[in-house]
Amino acid sequence: MQMSDWILLRTLYECRNLTRTAELLYLSQPTISKRLQAMERELGVTIAVRGKRGITFTPEGEYLAVKSAQFQSLMQEIHTHLSQMTKEPDRCLSIGASSSITRYFLPALLQAFQLAHPHARFDITTGLSSQISHMVEQRKLDLGLVNGEFPFSGSKYLFRTEQGYLASSTPPDMALLPSLPYITYFKDRNTQNLIEQWWRENYASPFPQGLTVRDGDICKSMIARGLGYSFFFTREYMEEYPEYIHPLFHRDGSPLVRSAWIVCMPEAEQNQDVMDFLRLAAFNTENR
Repeated sequence: MQMSDWILLRTLYECRNLTRTAELLYLSQPTISKRLQAMERELGVTIAVRGKRGITFTPEGEYLAVKSAQFQSLMQEIHTHLSQMTKEPDRCLSIGASSSITRYFLPALLQAFQLAHPHARFDITTGLSSQISHMVEQRKLDLGLVNGEFPFSGSKYLFRTEQGYLASSTPPDMALLPSLPYITYFKDRNTQNLIEQWWRENYASPFPQGLTVRDGDICKSMIARGLGYSFFFTREYMEEYPEYIHPLFHRDGSPLVRSAWIVCMPEAEQNQDVMDFLRLAAFNTENR
């Protein structure tokens, strides 16, 4: 079991609720269920049972939950003691990320990184992916977590691949989509290009102008009230409204997808903290 598994186990034990646990750990409920099942297979026991009143832990699960708290306390004590012995100075990673990555994925990465590096500090910048990648090229950031395909002069590591979706409060008639009210919010040009290319594959009419609002939360609120539809790639964006999510496909049946990347310049790869962060992100990518 990894450290992240112990954290998940303890949080689930304290909350006894998948939704609340997902919110605290910035993970999706399916991801939590998948990891819990993997732990049960590894240990050969049933840890918890989901019922109408929430999560019920088995005796084996109760034992593991208690041990998880002890294990995390021990690991924290070890890290603290070792850092005091070596008098390791504070270290700061400057990280930039798009708004969706900052909101849904970065906090869990930072939490896991700091467990292994208690003295680490972070300087976080949020912006459009194009802005973040440019700042990395200018050496203003150690790392960037960005969405979409674009020219970049440094190194790129695949972080995740996301399918495109249409969000609508009712099942949309795709043939009538050009005539339905469209709502959007400010997106990076790379993401907007993907959506517009998909539109040109499927409709002869121009891409709709629609109503543009300030941010995704406002857009989501308007969709929930039946005021229109929108496009998005991060499934977690509409996870509380799973019935509103409609996946998008190309004409050949393949899904419309967007890749997310971690970018850095070659000299940053000489920084041990940068490489540790990249390995941590790769582990999370493999286990999603």
